Amino acid sequence: MVLRYEQQDHLAILTLNRPEKRNALNLELTTALADELRTLSSRGPDHTRAVLIRGEGAAFCAGADFSGVYNEEFLGSLQRMLTAILEAPVPVIADIQGPAVGAGVQVALACDLRVVGDNAWFLVPPAKLGFALDNWTIRRAASMLGGSVARGVLLGVQKVSADLAGQLGFANERGDADAALQYAQTIASYAPLSVQQLKRVLNDEGFGFALSATQQQMYEAAWSSQDAQEAIKARAEKRAPEFRGR
Repeated sequence: MVLRYEQQDHLAILTLNRPEKRNALNLELTTALADELRTLSSRGPDHTRAVLIRGEGAAFCAGADFSGVYNEEFLGSLQRMLTAILEAPVPVIADIQGPAVGAGVQVALACDLRVVGDNAWFLVPPAKLGFALDNWTIRRAASMLGGSVARGVLLGVQKVSADLAGQLGFANERGDADAALQYAQTIASYAPLSVQQLKRVLNDEGFGFALSATQQQMYEAAWSSQDAQEAIKARAEKRAPEFRGR
């Protein structure tokens, strides 16, 4: 079971359950998370008024599972999962007690609120891997982290510590898993119609996943490049990649 579901009164708890892979996302997990969120959303506020997403083990989410997930099917499933978080009519809270990398940061960005523990940190490494990001991820990072920090994170592969996340306001609360649960239970106690309206307006940011035509060409060129394949090979061989810009 790659996703564990628990209901505590009006709070749903979804746990990424691939600790042996540091909760790295694959097609099964992204699909399961999207489906569960849509099911919970369909049940209405009498059933669920907030969702808490957490990771089993030491990591929140180590990104995408490198064993074959970087393809169009997985990327489409990842986008559908992020959309399900964004469109859920209830607040989705991330309980981040360990590293969040790549797609794990995308999950954190999509969530409405974040509780960040002392062992958490954030890293978005496409520049080191020869990959590209969609429009929403880049714009959302700039919106939530601030333009200068987002540039450091995306272009400079800057690691964001738990303390820095708190200073930036990316961490809405600092605390351990118990604190995250208590925070989520508090959010679930608020007026559901008010919260739903606030979330809908806050997420109406004027940008989506689509890139412009030129940006899309650059996106596809990066994903299909020799550099991207070199990064995967170098990672498997535990060496630094040699990028050639093609």
